[in-house]
Amino acid sequence: MRRVVSSLLIVGYVSGSAAAFQGRSGGAAAGDAGMKACAVLTKDLVLPFAQNPKLLDMFPPEEEPMAGGGAACEYGIVRLQISPAPGAKRIAPDKEWQSISGAGEAAFFRSNRNRYAELMFWTATHYLTLQVSVPTGSTAEAMKPKIITLANQVITKLP
Repeated sequence: MRRVVSSLLIVGYVSGSAAAFQGRSGGAAAGDAGMKACAVLTKDLVLPFAQNPKLLDMFPPEEEPMAGGGAACEYGIVRLQISPAPGAKRIAPDKEWQSISGAGEAAFFRSNRNRYAELMFWTATHYLTLQVSVPTGSTAEAMKPKIITLANQVITKLP
């Protein structure tokens, strides 16, 4: 429960900051018909990561528009960010990220202190990131195969 409350506080802060930034930068407004990440990150994709699936009904997915026509979706223990531009740099930001195969055209994975497993990956037309909460008693490394599967499921749903 502590993770849920902390996550909600962080999401609220980030959402407010992102909305303020987008308002200044001319990014997508909440009413714009830009990309919808929550249309991609559906309940059936999140269920394999839920320790208590009933919580997904209590906390519905939250859509967050991002600058440049991108979008993010926070759905319980999974966050997906989609940018419609594939980006020129397909390199790891630092040595914590390990190159992996099997997800998109290029992909990098890291454990964020075993609190979150993170995956950044590219397709020909998108740059995406996934952050998945690591359940107590598990590790980001143990979750890696399921997250790669999730990434591939997300790719099939991209517009």
